[in-house]
Amino acid sequence: MNRIAIDRRAVRWREGTGIARYRAGLADALARLPVAVEPIGDGGDTAARPGWRDVPRILHGRPAGLRTGTGWLIPDLYRLAQRRFTATGALTRIILRDPPAIVHWSHPMPIHVAGAANLYTVHDLIPLTDPELTAIPAARQRRLLGRLSQVAAQFVTVSESTASDLRALVPNAGERVTCCYQAVDPGPTGALAPGLVPGAYLPTIGRVESRKNIEALLHAHCRAGTGLPLVIAGPDGHWRDAGERRRVAALLAAPDVIRLGWQDDAAIAALIANARALLMPSLAEGFGLPVVEAMALGVPALASGTGAAAEIAGDGALLVDPRDAPALADAIGRIASDSNLRAALVTAGRARAADFTAERFAARLAALYERLW
Repeated sequence: MNRIAIDRRAVRWREGTGIARYRAGLADALARLPVAVEPIGDGGDTAARPGWRDVPRILHGRPAGLRTGTGWLIPDLYRLAQRRFTATGALTRIILRDPPAIVHWSHPMPIHVAGAANLYTVHDLIPLTDPELTAIPAARQRRLLGRLSQVAAQFVTVSESTASDLRALVPNAGERVTCCYQAVDPGPTGALAPGLVPGAYLPTIGRVESRKNIEALLHAHCRAGTGLPLVIAGPDGHWRDAGERRRVAALLAAPDVIRLGWQDDAAIAALIANARALLMPSLAEGFGLPVVEAMALGVPALASGTGAAAEIAGDGALLVDPRDAPALADAIGRIASDSNLRAALVTAGRARAADFTAERFAARLAALYERLW
């Protein structure tokens, strides 16, 4: 049987960020294929921290994996590899006795396994294309992708938009870039947040930050005058400047705005499933997970009409230019008040969401792995 290694985080972290959801989908997709899956790393186990004798080997890029059951244990691999890359700009090369044919890293880690085809999933290139919208340093991402392009058998992206950006920004990547999208499963729904009435609110999901276009969304919601509260769910994120942060803080105090903090996956699913419509006019996305979740749940969605968000939504969502304030307000008003529009979006959205099932993701991965084998 063919053997594939994945970073151990993909089999441990099931909730949280979009990358965590991707990891879970990757592990689930591999479980559908006739392959032996071998987790690699430590998954954050504090009991697996290295002793002082192990640290120099890892920091100098010479760790050796210990075979444990069906996987490989390398204590504190991820943290120390990141520290080594920050200090030296070098990748950590792992030596495994009888390595698997393929190692699929769930995001660009500064690590590679000798004697295996190393694949790296690139979720977005926002630090390079829109550096003002993220706290991730552009120079670090550029350097990391450049180093990885020297050892990668393939870069895997979650959208064709990101694939195109990767080819343009990392010339060495060339033909070693394949879009496999990702699997989307909203999962079971939990309890709706107290005070919310099903069908009588408009949510937006994700980090509350510049990239999500929160300031423009708050103004557009006020201008649309739908009579429905805007529910903003997610932790605080990165702001372009202190002025924007202060303005948003003032707008969040409006009586028709409900600010929720971080929510677990079941709460997010409930928040989307019971909404009149989802509003996601982001300025930049690598994929756009909440929009696909809404389409899968039969909820109409408004999405950005640019970049990866527009590609992923297709004709399954109402697309709008996120920087056009009047158009954004008009679109919010339409999706909130036009039941015929919402019904049409639900039908188109369900059809579009079918492109992102676990079965289709597994099939795309299988085709990629087959080429490498």
